[in-house]
Amino acid sequence: KGGKGVATYVGILFVINIYFGIIFSLCWLVIFGITKFSSLSSLIATLSIPVYLLIISQFDQIIFFIIMFILIFFTHRENIKRLKNKEETKTKIY
Repeated sequence: KGGKGVATYVGILFVINIYFGIIFSLCWLVIFGITKFSSLSSLIATLSIPVYLLIISQFDQIIFFIIMFILIFFTHRENIKRLKNKEETKTKIY
């Protein structure tokens, strides 16, 4: 659950700023490579954009991306419960 929303978000990122899409994708790949949890990778990658904006002191868009993170966090709440309870299944990408 939540994958369609994240896919839409990634599309929005690439349209708004290609670097945002690249940052999200690289972050997702690194976290996924370490944990094999797609939901955790999506959450952390979604959070990477407002953190990136904080680092480069570009505050004009940060509220939008924080709201997007909250929405995606909300849609992933079942995955978060499973992660907390160590019941989330790992994903295989071949």
